[in-house]
Amino acid sequence: MKNWDVIIIGAGAIGLSLALRLRDEHRAVLVVEKHEPAGEASHAAGGMIANCDPHTPALLQPLADASAALYPEFVREVESESGESADLREVGTIAVFADGEAPSHAGVCQLNAAALSRLEPSLRLDRAAWFLPERCVDPRGLGKALTKACKKRAVDFVTGSEVLEVLTAAGRAMGVRTSHATYHAAAVVNCAGAWAAKILPLAIPTRPVKGQMVCVVPQTSPSSAPRIPSSGIRGNEMIRHVVRTPGIYIIPRSDGRILLGATVEDAGFDKRTDPRTIQRLYQAGLHVAPILSSTRIHDAWAGLRPGSPDNLPILGETAIPAYFAATGHYRDGIMLAPATADAMAQLITGQQPFLDLAPFSSSRFA
Repeated sequence: MKNWDVIIIGAGAIGLSLALRLRDEHRAVLVVEKHEPAGEASHAAGGMIANCDPHTPALLQPLADASAALYPEFVREVESESGESADLREVGTIAVFADGEAPSHAGVCQLNAAALSRLEPSLRLDRAAWFLPERCVDPRGLGKALTKACKKRAVDFVTGSEVLEVLTAAGRAMGVRTSHATYHAAAVVNCAGAWAAKILPLAIPTRPVKGQMVCVVPQTSPSSAPRIPSSGIRGNEMIRHVVRTPGIYIIPRSDGRILLGATVEDAGFDKRTDPRTIQRLYQAGLHVAPILSSTRIHDAWAGLRPGSPDNLPILGETAIPAYFAATGHYRDGIMLAPATADAMAQLITGQQPFLDLAPFSSSRFA
């Protein structure tokens, strides 16, 4: 029976990014996924790399900033290895915040009416707007790129097989038991997102937080518009920047799609969309950007973000030696994937993580 150095439970953006970094350290890696790679929260995400958001908790800011800085090289690497586009856009974000809230990052500036009109003439905002030097990425493209890059680097995969239990021997993790088989490794990492708490014998405290989103396309566009390189942002795009307001965010893609999102719902593991909610998101988008009246709804979906009791990630070794957690990223899994992967790979391989992970230890919930 084959043994691996590390088994990763869950093939979302966090698990796949970690698998790549562990291969950089010459570790043999098996990824076990209950469905298909990048098919759950990562598939449903918006992809904003929103490290300039003033709502980011202070404890999380260093990890967010580090991850945002890593993103260009991270995407270049996985695109080069996979041949897939992650559609990394670096145009920036236009944001509106509640009274008294203001971002403080370098490169942030408040926009007067003339500046806003130059950047996004189609917007109709009822409060002062800010420009934020942020990026965004297409999580579906990133998921495909990460999966192909992992396979090219000889990461092994088992899909369609739910992990039920982390196996232990002499008090240490030594593998996993799935609904179909048993697999052995020197270390196990729980990257199962909203499902992390379901895996025995240790209940890592995550919960599903539902988010519904709608995708619109121009009325004249075909149902499946051709992709173009992310470096070639088209001059005829309806909206070029990510737009965030307290009631809606708008995320343009380079292929002409525009995403409107997203709800935050405690609805258990229910991933159904609600037509009234989808219409509400669409109308909120029209209120901010009336030009969207010339679009039609192309698709709608819901995903389950992994929340934790304090909505901060759960990172590090658990109470069971050689059993690690990298989950609970809530709304920031895509943004935090590169830095989480780097720090966790360093920890698992016995190195000093480049960032202090102590604030994210699962022991804070003991």
